[in-house]
Amino acid sequence: MKKLLVFGLILALTAVLFGCSNSNGNNTAKNEGRIDNTESSKPVKLQLSIWGDDNKKKFIEGVIKKFTDSHPNIQVEVLLIPFSDYQQKISIMTASKTAPDIIALFDRAIPQFIKADELMDISSLKNDSEYDYADLFSTSLEIYSRGDQLYGIPYTNPPTVLFYNKTLFEEKGMKTPLELYAEGKWTYDEFYKTAKALTDPKKGIYGARLMTPDWKNWSGSLMGLLWSYGADIFNEDGTKFVLNSKEGEQAIQLFYDLIFKDNVHIKPGDQLSFETGKIAMSNQDYNYVNNAMNIKDFEWDIAPKPTGPQADAPTPVGLGGYSVWKNTQHPEEALEFIKFLTSKEASQLQTNLFMPNRKSVLMSDEFLNGRSMPSAAGIQAALIDKMDSGVRVLGSHENWQQIDVKIQTVLDLLYTQNKTVKEVLELMEKEVAPLVK
Repeated sequence: MKKLLVFGLILALTAVLFGCSNSNGNNTAKNEGRIDNTESSKPVKLQLSIWGDDNKKKFIEGVIKKFTDSHPNIQVEVLLIPFSDYQQKISIMTASKTAPDIIALFDRAIPQFIKADELMDISSLKNDSEYDYADLFSTSLEIYSRGDQLYGIPYTNPPTVLFYNKTLFEEKGMKTPLELYAEGKWTYDEFYKTAKALTDPKKGIYGARLMTPDWKNWSGSLMGLLWSYGADIFNEDGTKFVLNSKEGEQAIQLFYDLIFKDNVHIKPGDQLSFETGKIAMSNQDYNYVNNAMNIKDFEWDIAPKPTGPQADAPTPVGLGGYSVWKNTQHPEEALEFIKFLTSKEASQLQTNLFMPNRKSVLMSDEFLNGRSMPSAAGIQAALIDKMDSGVRVLGSHENWQQIDVKIQTVLDLLYTQNKTVKEVLELMEKEVAPLVK
């Protein structure tokens, strides 16, 4: 009798275990990286790294609360790192196995971390119907893609645009960049003439500022100018330094002349900002709109960047995105969190901070007409039209950190007027070419 009882218990336990096994194997949500929150889950703490200031951190934390409210078992800590230290610090943290679960990365840093095999493949999101992967701008995904694998999702993809002081233009009775663009006349030649006409040394007003947000960001500031003249830093497959060319010399010479020949551009090292009202036209990515919204003393708007000899040159776009660290202890929860942060809902919540990387949000009436400035016409021309006609992520090289420092060091010789444009480009090729190979 005892043997029969024991045998019966064994059969019952086997059936229960077999049933549990089948149940786990058929959990589609788990296999796709989704979490079933109807069942109790163990507490999980995720860490997200970002760059910026305390205001940005508070804003992001407010968006995150929407996620944690629907995922009560998940806690998210935001790690704020200054932009100037960001790439180096994240590099140290990944090397020491102390990196955050979710890492925000900017365009120039992404290739380094993919090459170092520090990021998790999150390509399952491509086939997640709830996520609507097709709603993302495809150009923004190329830098994260290696074959069928995907190592991150952009949350913003802002084109570089021109912020202009509308009040200064009206006082001079001049056509604005947006009006000249509408007439098909917005070229770098016209930009140069406009900058000269608006410069007023007695009032301390400069016509232009291309270098932004600071003088170390040469690539984000000058790449649009270089492309417009048919120049570039690397060849198509990134194996050769090609800026030392006739086209490169023409583009850099225009930049030099703005500063030193006609004195219509702020001087090297000068941090005079657009908000002061002392700069007529300022080169910025669109997300600068958050600073511009605080301007009370003058009217402003945005326009596309001018065109150059290379009329079909793409518009440069900066990029910020989220990746999952390969060694995270919580891959499913981290993926679920990224899915939320780059969703339509979260993109809509963040339009006051970032230009959305989702077509449905960018092209919505709410985004187009949601502010008094910039104008709907400016947004249409500088953002929507450019995203449709052709943009290119700034991108970089796997050795970008070293290349960036070398180019900046050589450019300093131009800023101090110790070398001509041609001499600077020749020295740049000598210093940078070995790093590209």
